[in-house]
Amino acid sequence: MRYLYMLLGLILFSIGTVAIWIPGLPTTGFYFFAALCFAKSSPRLHAWLLANKYYQRYVEEGVYQRKLSQKQRIGIYIMSAAFMAIPFFTVPKLWLRLTLIACSAAQIISMEGFYRGYLFNNWFRDHKPVAQVEEFESSQDALEQE
Repeated sequence: MRYLYMLLGLILFSIGTVAIWIPGLPTTGFYFFAALCFAKSSPRLHAWLLANKYYQRYVEEGVYQRKLSQKQRIGIYIMSAAFMAIPFFTVPKLWLRLTLIACSAAQIISMEGFYRGYLFNNWFRDHKPVAQVEEFESSQDALEQE
């Protein structure tokens, strides 16, 4: 089972990497699920992922604790708009331009709704902070060594 997660992680990571150069294809989702698969395939990699400073800043604090500041969110919106502007100005199709505008609006509405507490209030109710996960893993390691 461990190798199946590793193989699936490699496939998802590859698709995510190719998606960097294809406008409109989401990269983050593929990388997110690849990280989950890699974490399932190796306890050591899982521990490294939880200890990573970017995970701590953007996932643990930003998503689970909703501590992403307005300035950081605006930065995300600007970067997203900059990348959406590439196909917006290079493709002459009106339906694609309208779709890009709708995607940007949906992103802003959903993120602001999430961080202001209007949407998805109970999604992370059962989340355990990383410190509790590390305590659990260290107790499991101690049991394995005995």
